Amino acid sequence: MSVFYFIGVYLLGIIFAGAWLDKARKQKAHVQQINAYRLLPPSFAAPMFYVFLLIELVCTIHLFIWNMSVLPAVGLTALLCIYTGAVTFNLMRGHRDISCGCGGLLENDRLHWGIVIRNLLMLTLVAGLFYVHPSVEMISLRLKMICFLIAAAVCLIIAVSQEIVLLKRKWIDSFQIADGSIIEGDKMK
Repeated sequence: MSVFYFIGVYLLGIIFAGAWLDKARKQKAHVQQINAYRLLPPSFAAPMFYVFLLIELVCTIHLFIWNMSVLPAVGLTALLCIYTGAVTFNLMRGHRDISCGCGGLLENDRLHWGIVIRNLLMLTLVAGLFYVHPSVEMISLRLKMICFLIAAAVCLIIAVSQEIVLLKRKWIDSFQIADGSIIEGDKMK
C-alpha cells in the first residue's frame, strides 16, 4: 500500500513541478491565458496568476518533503476545483479555442471535456492520498527512489503519448484541403 501512495504523491509532485516551471518561464503567456478565460477583470489576471503560482510551488515542495499532508491536500484541491470550474464554464459558453493554461505536461492548446475528466481524476487522487496519509507506513529511501522513478516513467509515457496524438493530428490536418475536403488515396471526398 505504501508503495502506491508514494508513487501517487510523486506523480502529482512531478506534474505540478512541471506546470510550475512552465508557468514561471512563460509568465506573460499564462497571464494572457487567464485573460482569455474571461472570468476575471483584466487587472486581476496578473495578481491571480502569481497567487496560483505561489500555491503550486508551496504544494509541490510539501508533496516532496511531507507527502500528502493537509497543506498540499487543501491547496491542490482548491487549485484543481478553480481550474476545473474555469474550464467547465468556458466549455459551456462555447469557448474552446483557448489554451487550458495548465502548463507543463498537461498543457492543451484547446479546451475539451477531457481536461475536466482529467482534473476530476486528479482531485480523486488527491483525496485518496490524503485519506490514506495517516496510515501509510514509512518506506526506505531506496524504495522511495524507485517510487519516484516509476512516477517519472508514467509522466514520460504521458508526454510521449501526447506527442504521438499531436503528430497524428498534424498528419491528418495535412491531408485537408482549403475547401474542407479530405484526400483519401486517389479519391477526393
